[in-house]
Amino acid sequence: MTTRLTPASPTHLAPSYATPAWLLRGLTNEPGVLSLYAGRLRLTTGAGVVFDAPLGAVERLAFPWYHGSSGLRVTVGGRRHRVTLTRPKGAAFPATRLLDASRSEPGVERANGVTVHTVLQGRGAGRVWRTLLDV
Repeated sequence: MTTRLTPASPTHLAPSYATPAWLLRGLTNEPGVLSLYAGRLRLTTGAGVVFDAPLGAVERLAFPWYHGSSGLRVTVGGRRHRVTLTRPKGAAFPATRLLDASRSEPGVERANGVTVHTVLQGRGAGRVWRTLLDV
């Protein structure tokens, strides 16, 4: 099932939020920051921007039951990305420069930077993301 996302308000009034996130890639998990700003959903890692798309261009968004509310699947431009909001065992924290960059966007509320990594904190962040993305 494809979920079409549309902002509930004009993009300049859309909510802003950013949390640490990890891009799941098989045996490696790449730390980064998942953010929503001005109606755009973006995942940035140390290697660069993984995706940055207006909500209307997100082809599919799901929070699979087996991740609780701390993991999501995002399809942008025909490419599926698996993201977790809970720090995987042994994974590095997102680089400070990524967390600082998310702070520089006007109106972005951060979830205490690197503290979002336990299962409970990841699920809490996931509930906020579900509300913001209306999933």
